[in-house]
Amino acid sequence: MSRLVDSRYILVLAVAATASCSKNAVLAGPGGTLAVGAYSSLLYCDGCTCGPSNNLCIPHSVTEVLDLTSSDPSVVEIVSGQDVPSGGAMQSSNYVLGKSPGQATLSFKGRFDDGSVRQASTTVRVGSPDSVKLVATCDDGSSVTNLLVSVGTLNHFELKIYEGAVELQGWLPNAVTADGVTQLYDETGNNPYLWQAPGAPAVLQIQSAIISKVTGTLTAFDPNQVTDIALQPSTDEPRNAFITPGNFRVAHTVSVSGQSICHPFPVEIHGSTPAVCSRPADAVDWTGNNYSTLATALAEGLCTLGVSLPGGPVLANYSFPIFFVSAPPAGLEAETDPCAIEGETACEAGYGKVRLCKSGHWIDQPSCPVDQVCDFVPDTTSGCTAGTVCALCRGLR
Repeated sequence: MSRLVDSRYILVLAVAATASCSKNAVLAGPGGTLAVGAYSSLLYCDGCTCGPSNNLCIPHSVTEVLDLTSSDPSVVEIVSGQDVPSGGAMQSSNYVLGKSPGQATLSFKGRFDDGSVRQASTTVRVGSPDSVKLVATCDDGSSVTNLLVSVGTLNHFELKIYEGAVELQGWLPNAVTADGVTQLYDETGNNPYLWQAPGAPAVLQIQSAIISKVTGTLTAFDPNQVTDIALQPSTDEPRNAFITPGNFRVAHTVSVSGQSICHPFPVEIHGSTPAVCSRPADAVDWTGNNYSTLATALAEGLCTLGVSLPGGPVLANYSFPIFFVSAPPAGLEAETDPCAIEGETACEAGYGKVRLCKSGHWIDQPSCPVDQVCDFVPDTTSGCTAGTVCALCRGLR
């Protein structure tokens, strides 16, 4: 009987929840403070469609808008999609336009396809923008306000609009201008732009006729302006440690007057220690992809590589250690845990640190210095326990 009562009780709750979420309405505007002059989509729907996820919900659509008003159109104006200067890219039927600082209440009343008439309201605050900042995302994930790119390339950036320290919402037409810059429309309220970099080096300051403080520059460079190319082999796990000859990658960073370029391109490597490291045997030249270049480790020692733009003079030389280490003893290839012998040591995968067997478990020790590697050594070596497998950090032999 109790199970029957419980199931009936659950059914009643489910029906009640379904009815509750299906019979209300939601009016959604910008997620924060709207900028004066900016547009943001206005969404009206039922609680099932726009509310929290609920598998019991039965969604219903709006068949007729009976009322959609702003309590103060001088602060927030409701406009139709065709009135948004987006070049026809708008996707919603209605939008809000920030007219002046302040706040207004928006009210919606509509008939849904189940015959019900529902109402909803929301408050929209409007702020006056006093600063705008260019933000570009580079290939390495970093964000910059000075977009530094190769001449002749097509690039994206966005604008962040502020009132004091508060980031404002909405798509703001004609917020900034500069040679080669085209504004894109974004339904979500972001402010994306395209910049076609000129064919010759240039530095452009973006300008705004409506916002007083503008942060951001657009810089196009040509290869002759590259001042540095940095090479960076692995200095963390996995180390450049090999049991047999093999390949490894060397990352590169191209800079112009101390700033890394936003979208890297391939560089050329020049080797001067062929007994230690060389170009891969199957490579037709020693260039890689936009971010790194492949090299082959042949023997332990100091690997010295020069770097240049393809076909250009060497701009810098870099040296780093290549290690050849002993293979893990049988049973330690996978660093099985728990461990068997108290005080035994081993190398973790990548040979960047020593692991110590303590109370039946492997405990990571501090990482080896960047110019050293973990290696298996005879148990007679100083610091080892006789009769156990031993691993220590060591430098080049």
